[in-house]
Amino acid sequence: MRRGAFVRATQWKSADARERHVLRVRAVIALATRPIAVSGISAAAVYGMPVRDPWPDEVCVLDRWKGGGRSEPGVHRTAAGFTTARIIFHDGLPITDVARTALDVARSASFRDAMGSVDWALWRKNPLRISHAELADELRRMHPHARRRHLAEIVAFATDLSDSFGESLTRAVIWELGFELPELQHRMCDRTGEMFSDFYWRSIRSTGEFDGKVKYLRALNPDVDPGDVLWREKKRQDRIMALGYSVIRFTWNDVLDPQRMTALLVGEGVPRRT
Repeated sequence: MRRGAFVRATQWKSADARERHVLRVRAVIALATRPIAVSGISAAAVYGMPVRDPWPDEVCVLDRWKGGGRSEPGVHRTAAGFTTARIIFHDGLPITDVARTALDVARSASFRDAMGSVDWALWRKNPLRISHAELADELRRMHPHARRRHLAEIVAFATDLSDSFGESLTRAVIWELGFELPELQHRMCDRTGEMFSDFYWRSIRSTGEFDGKVKYLRALNPDVDPGDVLWREKKRQDRIMALGYSVIRFTWNDVLDPQRMTALLVGEGVPRRT
């Protein structure tokens, strides 16, 4: 991994991109000669926080030292924010807390790409979740000189109700394109039981679903037929439509193409914001 730090070849070959980045992080921390903390996208990798950009080869760390000799292959060091950041230990590593990590990731991302990471930090099903008040408080503590308004808009828009990175991205794109924002996790009931939609526009009685690959595959195990998963989703849509709702399905290709996304929303009658 680095001079003096090794990993078994079998572990490296079986690791995905995020896991490989975490291994790089562990190598850097193990060989550190003074106190440093994992930060930014590297901290996101350790937490399992989703990000849009690919995991880099370079490890990001906060370092109190402001003298010379800071440049080092494979490591990006910064002293900015060291005095205000809350450093905790997670999985045996000194690391910026979830709130600071989310804001650090968001600062270098676009509005739409940042939302999936920040929403994850608030997500009600996340065992590491923080409150919206904690996130806003961290922004005040952080007091960034650059992109403060950008971060303030992200914090104001963030929610704990998005169940995937794709849902967060879709909601941000809907906002950027000037359409009415949907309600999230709208509850519907029939004789079979209750269902929750990703999005709901009450004014047109229409639900929306983000169709990312993970949604269909998250429930899979070696004993489950992928076709059965798709069939259950189809039956779920039939139940929703039987209740008198229409269903809009969004794919990655839709969300990442503004013209395509606009045409889809207009075609389904989603109102523009006044």
